[in-house]
Amino acid sequence: MQTLQDAWQVRRAETRAFITAIGDEKATQAQHASALRDFDARLTAAEKGELTPIETMELFQVFYIPKALQQKPPRFDTMLRIIAAQATMGWYDALRFADDSGRAEISSNEAFFTLAFDKSARDFVRFMKEQPDQAAAAVKAGIQDARDKIAAKHINYDATWPASYGILRMQCAMKNAKTCEGPAPRPAGDWPALLDQAAQRVSTVYRAAKGE
Repeated sequence: MQTLQDAWQVRRAETRAFITAIGDEKATQAQHASALRDFDARLTAAEKGELTPIETMELFQVFYIPKALQQKPPRFDTMLRIIAAQATMGWYDALRFADDSGRAEISSNEAFFTLAFDKSARDFVRFMKEQPDQAAAAVKAGIQDARDKIAAKHINYDATWPASYGILRMQCAMKNAKTCEGPAPRPAGDWPALLDQAAQRVSTVYRAAKGE
């Protein structure tokens, strides 16, 4: 069965290969240096907003969050804010460009909303339980950051990335199709309401809803 991959998926696979090469004790010095250069370029792309939210969440997990946790004391509110912003943008994309099966795959199989946490999940849960108001404020600020970027059209990645998921893509792969038509996007007139839905979902997921 041939698996179709969009440009962002190819890039994501490359990023994972860079990370593997960096940690490979059998790799040569030149291979390590090359992987480090490539990974640094990927981090730069993420900071410019050129990667999809799911790619960025994965970089949070392997690089940004571990680095931030080394600070004394760790700024969980700052980390939660940037995670909430990516979650809002990503779920907004999913509501616009994926179907129900694609959204289920993104939220469940990919664990999109908790992807950034990984081994630090307990630390974040503790912060949200012990500092609920601070956590709520961080999530609210992150959601607003996402709204501001969307309103200003400061979206530099392919927002249709969620169309890579779902039953239609699976059916195409089973047929070994070279191209695949994705689910129909939601009409642009629906998008403001979908952004509100994304914001509500993010608030709920991160236990930060305060009756807003």
